[in-house]
Amino acid sequence: MKFKLRNIFLTITFLFYCISLYSQPADTERPRLVIGIMVDGLQQKHIDLLWNYFDPNGFKKIIGEGSNCENVHYDIISAGDASDIANVMTGSIPYFNGIAGNNYYDRDSRSVVPIIEDDNQVGIGTKRTVSAHNMLSSTIMDELMLAYPKKSKSYAVAINATDAIMLGGHTANSVAWIDDEQLKWVTTGYYTDGLSHWADDMNVNGVFQNYTARTWGPLYAINTYSSAPNREDKRFGFLYDPRSLKSKNLPETILKTTPSANSLVADLALKIITEEQLGTDKYPDMMMLQFTVRTPFEKTSALQSAEKEDMYLRLDKDIQNLLQKIDVKIGLNKTLVFMFGNQTGVHSPAELGENKIPAGYFNANRSMALLSTYLMAVYGQERWIDGYYAKNIYLNKKKIEEKKINFHEMQQNIAQFMLEFEGIQDAFPSSQVLNMGRNGNSILERIQNSSNKKSIGDIILTLLPGWIEVDDKNNPVGESNAIVSYTPLYFYGWQIPAKKVIRSYQTTDIAPTISRILNIPMPNASLGKPIEEVISK
Repeated sequence: MKFKLRNIFLTITFLFYCISLYSQPADTERPRLVIGIMVDGLQQKHIDLLWNYFDPNGFKKIIGEGSNCENVHYDIISAGDASDIANVMTGSIPYFNGIAGNNYYDRDSRSVVPIIEDDNQVGIGTKRTVSAHNMLSSTIMDELMLAYPKKSKSYAVAINATDAIMLGGHTANSVAWIDDEQLKWVTTGYYTDGLSHWADDMNVNGVFQNYTARTWGPLYAINTYSSAPNREDKRFGFLYDPRSLKSKNLPETILKTTPSANSLVADLALKIITEEQLGTDKYPDMMMLQFTVRTPFEKTSALQSAEKEDMYLRLDKDIQNLLQKIDVKIGLNKTLVFMFGNQTGVHSPAELGENKIPAGYFNANRSMALLSTYLMAVYGQERWIDGYYAKNIYLNKKKIEEKKINFHEMQQNIAQFMLEFEGIQDAFPSSQVLNMGRNGNSILERIQNSSNKKSIGDIILTLLPGWIEVDDKNNPVGESNAIVSYTPLYFYGWQIPAKKVIRSYQTTDIAPTISRILNIPMPNASLGKPIEEVISK
C-alpha cells in the first residue's frame, strides 16, 4: 500500500513538473526582448537616398540583415499618429479600436478634444491628464502583460504624449514623453509605476538639460549634403538651439524637432533596459520607442533640406548605439526589433503646386460658414451645424428633431452641397458609411475603417488627390491623402531571416506577426494575419 501511494505521489509530482515546464516560455522558442521603433516621418524613399551615408550598424543592419517588407500599407484615412500607432499595436482599425485620430469632436461639450484626454487621471510632472481609456481593444503589449502577469515588463518612451500612450497601451509598467516647455520627462498616473525612476533621475541629475543645451549643427561638412539648409548659418551651415521657442506667442520650444529629442529617447530606453534588467530572464519584455525625422519649421515631409538629411544621419547613430549596447547586454540573437513609420505624404501640396500638379490645403472654416447660410435659407434661421472636425460635419440633431425636419433628407442635401467646394472629392451621410457591408465600395470601406460610432460625424467628406486638410493654425489634420498609404516595415534580430518581402500586407498584420513570434494571443480586435515570410524559418 505504501509502495502504491509513493508511486501515485511521484506520478502526480512528475505531472505537475511537466505542466510547469510546458507553461513556462522556453528560451529558444521566443525572443527575450522586443524593441518596437516608430519613426515619425519615416519614408522608404528617404532611406534609399541616404543609404550610402548610413553606418553599417544602424539602419543598414536592421534593413540589410533582417526582413524588409516592401509593400505594407495603412487601410485607414490619415488622421494623426494616434490612429496610425493604434492600428499597428492593436492589429485593428478605428471602427473597432476607437482611435480615429489625435483628436475627436465631443458633441456634449461642442469642442475638439484630444483622444488621450482623461480628467479622471493625474499628471506626473505635467498638468496634462491623459490615458489610453479611449482605446477600446487590447494591444500586443497588453497581451504580453496578460500572458505573463508580474513576470514580463513593458515600457514606452516617446517624444510626444499621444505616441507614448498609444505605444504603451493599457498595461505598460511606465511610459514617458518629453515636455518641451519645462524641458523634462513627464508621464501620467494611469500606469502602475508612474514616472520611471530612471526618467526622474535624468530630470534631477541634469542629464536631460545637458541634451537640450547642445546646439545642433551639421554632423559633416555642409557641402557634403545634397540639399541646402532651410535656415542657413554662414559659419556652420545651419545652427539651432533646442531651447529656442517655436514662436514668440508659444511657450513650447523646438526641442521635439531636433536630434536631441531622439538622443533623449534612446538614452532613457537604454537606462531602463539596463536598470530594469529587461531581456535577462525567460519571460519576454517589450520596449516601444518613438523617434522623429521632423525638423524645425519644415513645410514639407520630402527630403529637401540639409537639416532633414542630418536628422536621419544622427538618428542612424542613435540606433547604432542602441543595437550595440543591447547586443552586449542581452544579445541581438535574443532580441526582436521591428521598425515602422506613420502615414506621411510623399509630396506636400505646396511642392505639387510648384510643379503644376493640382493640389491644395482644405480649411473648413469658409465652407462651414457657407453651409450654415445655405441651411438657414432652406430650413430656417437656426444653428443647424453643431461643429466640424477632420472632414466630419456634426449636425444639431436636437434642433432637427424639434423642428420635425427629415434628418436623412438634410444629410443628402448637405452631401450634395459640399461637392461644390474646391478640394472636395465626395461627401457621404454617416448612415451610408456605417451600414455598408465589409466588401463594398473601396472608398467607403476605408472611411468605415477609419470611423468609430463615438466620433463619427453626420456627413463625412473626402478630398481630392494632392489635397490635405489643415486646422485653424495651419497644422495638418492627417498628412497623407493617398488612396493607398505605404509605410516602411522592417523586422530584425532573433530568428528573423534576411530577405525582401514583396507580397502585399497591411499594417494590421504587424501585431499578429509579433503575437505569433511571442506565442501569445493576438489583440482582441485584431483583423490581421501573420506575415509568413517573417515567421518562417
